[in-house]
Amino acid sequence: MSLSVCTDISAADWLVGQDLPWYQLTASGPIGFAAYARLRFIPDPTYEGQKEIDAASPAAPLTPEDDGYLTESDQFKIVAEILTPYTSTPEDCFFCLWDGWGQDVIGDDLPMVKIPNRDYWLFRGALSDLGDWGSDVKMESYETVQNPAFMWPADRAWCVTGDVDPHFAVIAGPAEAIDLLIADPRIDVVVDDPDVPPPRYY
Repeated sequence: MSLSVCTDISAADWLVGQDLPWYQLTASGPIGFAAYARLRFIPDPTYEGQKEIDAASPAAPLTPEDDGYLTESDQFKIVAEILTPYTSTPEDCFFCLWDGWGQDVIGDDLPMVKIPNRDYWLFRGALSDLGDWGSDVKMESYETVQNPAFMWPADRAWCVTGDVDPHFAVIAGPAEAIDLLIADPRIDVVVDDPDVPPPRYY
């Protein structure tokens, strides 16, 4: 099945109500979880003022099938796989889709989740349907729809934040789940401290 767009966005009230600057919320995610980690799509910068174009090769391991690097979507799915046992509601999850990827979501006056400088459509469905936005999403300038900007289960046991600007996504949740993510050789995950600004490219 595919994800369904929500006409009731109240499930995101807890996220919108975070007492954080917008740039901190979009980059590092909501506060209040036991542990945090960063999923790095490329390695962290190694010197001040470094640009992404000057970064080293992607941090994710090679796939055995084609000797190519795992896509960001592949890595999101691995994270979802590891997080699945750490929620009581894996069949009931929420996903925020940023409106800036060039897609159109079909529907009459659909409400949007809004924080400063970012607007999102809210989708609902099973965690296993991650990435399947359904037939209501029509692409304009991109061939494929991007990953969710936020995803969390209905019980809010964890939250994954992946904004358009950073070179990483942040996972917040139980310490045991974070430890498993860090130990998984398929992805490049490191401990994160939400009180310390993460490294950024320029």
